[in-house]
Amino acid sequence: MATRLIQSGASASHTFNPARWLHSLVQIGGGYALASDKRLWLIVSECPADELTDVMSQVVGHPDRQEAVRLTIERRQNGELV
Repeated sequence: MATRLIQSGASASHTFNPARWLHSLVQIGGGYALASDKRLWLIVSECPADELTDVMSQVVGHPDRQEAVRLTIERRQNGELV
């Protein structure tokens, strides 16, 4: 699942990739979990603040992206390739 973001004041668009986003989170020392009630948990206590800001800014305020991340994790837990 991908969503598109049109940058304000720019004609270029950027495609959000939830699997790539999860990889970026892990690369900076973060982690994630999907609880049995399907609630998404992001572990960020060991992430450098400046890098965390860059990563989190891609999903904060974007419920469609948050749902795409949750679905990606759920699919991975179910053994699907994503």
